[in-house]
Amino acid sequence: MRSAAFAISLALLALHLGANIVHAEKVRCQAIRDSAMCVSEPTCWYDAANNKGCLPGPAPTTDRCMSHLGEQTCNTSSFGCSWNGPEEKCVSKVQ
Repeated sequence: MRSAAFAISLALLALHLGANIVHAEKVRCQAIRDSAMCVSEPTCWYDAANNKGCLPGPAPTTDRCMSHLGEQTCNTSSFGCSWNGPEEKCVSKVQ
């Protein structure tokens, strides 16, 4: 009976410590104010587009071509972009 209670207590402690590590990582990334320092951390990414600063976790995948706002710039991009006329936006060429 004592060993079962000890095992449950140990399991709860492990869950608590694991949750604290995740929370500490989140706080650590958000405490970084310099974009270069943020991107040098493998567990953080810098969200300059939405002005949210340094965030924990992997950066979401985005279409690099979306940053081109004009057809001329889009079609001459080295990212392999093409202009989508009906939607009037720059998108990646389908491979």
